[in-house]
Amino acid sequence: MTDPQSARESLEHFALNIDLWRAEAARLRELADGTRVADTEALVSVETTAGDIYREIESFKKVVAGIAEQSPDAAGELAEIGETLHLLLLEITEQGSKLYSTRSDPGLADA
Repeated sequence: MTDPQSARESLEHFALNIDLWRAEAARLRELADGTRVADTEALVSVETTAGDIYREIESFKKVVAGIAEQSPDAAGELAEIGETLHLLLLEITEQGSKLYSTRSDPGLADA
């Protein structure tokens, strides 16, 4: 069982992180669209952020499971948060792929 205060704090934590990751996804999108060759720092940021989101998804699943014990309906209403986390992971991964591709195109390294 999850107490309501703990669940509320967890949900606030998820909301804060979602906002931060949206900003990071936007930053990476701009970087990927304007970069000829991605620097190592950008690629490390992609990997770190993706790992953080993976862990957040697992944490979210645990919180929802605890909430579902008390109220399956309430847990179902939280599905949108889980979907948002997955979409953010997809966005970060997509931008990471674009950034990695700039490092593998030999024609760009000479430009």
